[in-house]
Amino acid sequence: MDIGDYDLSEWNLECLKQAAVEHRLARPRGLAWAILLQALPSPQADIVASLRSHRMFYDDIKMKLSMDPRAVIGDDPLSQSDESVWKQHFCDNELKAVITQDVVRTFPDELYFRDKDVQDTMVRVLFFWARSHSHVGYRQGMHEIVAPILFELFQDRRFAPKELSQILKYVLDDDYLEHDSYMLFNAVMRGLERFYTTGEIVPTPSGRLPTSKTVHNPNEVIRYLDQVKEEFLVPLDHEVASHLASCNITMELFGIRWLRLLFGREFTRGEIPHLWGFIFADGPSLPHIHFIIVAMLISLRNILLDAEPGAVLSALMRPMPISAAHVCALARHLRAPLQHPRPPHPPPRHYPRDDRQPMSPSSSVSSGWLEQEGVDAQPELDSGSEGVAEGGDVARELAALALLRARLPPAAARLAAALPRPPPAAVHPLSQILQLAALLQCRNHALIDVETALEAAEGQNTEKVGRRQLVPVTTLPKNSPNKTPHKLTPRVREVPLKVFHQTECDTTGDLPFLDPLKLRTE
Repeated sequence: MDIGDYDLSEWNLECLKQAAVEHRLARPRGLAWAILLQALPSPQADIVASLRSHRMFYDDIKMKLSMDPRAVIGDDPLSQSDESVWKQHFCDNELKAVITQDVVRTFPDELYFRDKDVQDTMVRVLFFWARSHSHVGYRQGMHEIVAPILFELFQDRRFAPKELSQILKYVLDDDYLEHDSYMLFNAVMRGLERFYTTGEIVPTPSGRLPTSKTVHNPNEVIRYLDQVKEEFLVPLDHEVASHLASCNITMELFGIRWLRLLFGREFTRGEIPHLWGFIFADGPSLPHIHFIIVAMLISLRNILLDAEPGAVLSALMRPMPISAAHVCALARHLRAPLQHPRPPHPPPRHYPRDDRQPMSPSSSVSSGWLEQEGVDAQPELDSGSEGVAEGGDVARELAALALLRARLPPAAARLAAALPRPPPAAVHPLSQILQLAALLQCRNHALIDVETALEAAEGQNTEKVGRRQLVPVTTLPKNSPNKTPHKLTPRVREVPLKVFHQTECDTTGDLPFLDPLKLRTE
């Protein structure tokens, strides 16, 4: 059976799973994801009725959570009562502002996500989901889950052939792009929600996390990563697990980002739909996602066993040098070694961090969809806009700086000792190298404080959960009088939030539009 056939009557769950595992899941990919995640039944059932129910449910949520407080008689706008519609209205505006600050930074190098209507759609989907899941709320990272979902659904509609069945015409209705994005995002979050929860800490109505007042914060994602390490990584590759521990690199330092973003920053964006299809093939609970984590670590084995902690951290924070297809094949082998042979290790790939493949519309689509795309589709999706630094980028820059501080000064000293009388052509370059080495040493940092992927309020007052990892980047001389490394005092950074008044948010579609580049230059 060809998964790309337009007659959906032959689609079934088993064939979709096989196609997803083999990275040949074709369009409409959004519909296939919804079936794999059990948000929709297979086309043999009444898929139209189920999809209509989801869309009506989203309309109902929008209506209930978009109440105009001015329509409520007798409610005081200054009331602090939890039952006050005005108080919830102001909290909703603050929550929208928090979400908007993340949404405007989503994939800043891609033109599609710079569109105001697209950003408004993302904010609405995230806002209504957070309000209807108050025990989780909105957390940073969710915007990078909804973005690929929205993009895939948009691509399904954009490049659909003209001749479609009545079922596909209803499925690909442009008027319900936002509704279907919420449905798919909600289905994905059924498996990811546990990685965003923070134990007994419940977000406030405005989306903020209060400070934990208990000694122990039972964070699910950290417990999960510890379990992955002890039950899977240690038995499968004890040497890698031990070396990470000796480098003081815990699983949560990189694993929280991997899980919460569903590996969205670890591979080229063109590979993400294939990787997600592979993960979704296991069902909505994502029961075997830990094999992806272990496969990624084992694939990086030769790099991770480097004696330099800065190099290990840098390898974990930058995109994977191997393909998602290899990681998926290795994960299948680790899951069932007798059924699936271990894949050969491919040669490493090298690409600049800022030259990652965009979400290309031409990747793994069925023949009918591909014929409609044309050769001019790709340039429209690329953008020359300057990127905005995000948490993963900062961590990579710190790791690179750590390597420079550790290696450049001693290398420059050895070079200068080996060339007491350098040739005339080498005098100036050698002087520049020595100046750079001295510049790196001038602040005399013995440690660089590297933020983990945890948010600030997740691990307060805990000994292990959410602690910062200190990565050594210089070696103090043995005869140094100051043998205690100097710790940088962490500074609390507050992001000012604007409360958007009713005149600025008359409807749910009139959301504040922020330009990330303008924010950086103001």
